[in-house]
Amino acid sequence: MKVIENYERAIENSDEDLLKEVFAPQVRIEIPAGASLDQPVDTASYIMSQVAKTAPGIKCTFTGGAGNDSYFLGFEGQIEGQKLQAVDQVHLNEDGKIDQLTIYMRPIPVAQKFAEVIVQRLQPTK
Repeated sequence: MKVIENYERAIENSDEDLLKEVFAPQVRIEIPAGASLDQPVDTASYIMSQVAKTAPGIKCTFTGGAGNDSYFLGFEGQIEGQKLQAVDQVHLNEDGKIDQLTIYMRPIPVAQKFAEVIVQRLQPTK
């Protein structure tokens, strides 16, 4: 499916504009044991465009349909020399746009480091 392929490419390439194309006007981003945020498309696109900048070389290693307009995408990358694995569960709305994104990461210490670094990236510069 083109939206899922474009999402994969956008994450790997930090492509904020492509994320804006695949996201619905409002996107729910959930991180189990962490934040759940409803974000407008511009904010969600900016946040997710920081993934490859935080974990350079991140690549999608598998994609699978889960039924009910849901898909799983597996990513592998590194942050500060440590291996990071993530599974993104995405849901498409009736317009074929991503309206919900749940992100699972492991191992926990590396996921925590990723969260710290990405939060720093998202802070406004003074």
